[in-house]
Amino acid sequence: MPSLKDKKYIINIEKNFLRSDLPEIRPGYVVKVWTKVREKDKERLSAFEGIVISVRGSGTGRTFTVRNVMSGVGVERIFPYHSPYIEKIEIIRKIPVRRAKLYYLRERKQSELFKE
Repeated sequence: MPSLKDKKYIINIEKNFLRSDLPEIRPGYVVKVWTKVREKDKERLSAFEGIVISVRGSGTGRTFTVRNVMSGVGVERIFPYHSPYIEKIEIIRKIPVRRAKLYYLRERKQSELFKE
């Protein structure tokens, strides 16, 4: 188990890799995540839009899960928050929620998700 001195050393190294240009996101936000995709020698941007159902971790290991239903099939993607492959994150809507993990949305229909 690393000592307190080792943990402080690791935190200082991680500071160089943390991104401050992305917005703070929380569960319940409807976001559009633009990621860089490499195909052979070309690079393009790909968007994935959905509701954030979980945010976990800290430092460079922080991740968030975005869920969307496409053609009747639920699709979830886990994104590393500080990844250099994330171009930008757009917050489309903020839905008020009372839970930190919205896993119960997996059983809901798409039409029920955005009712207020």
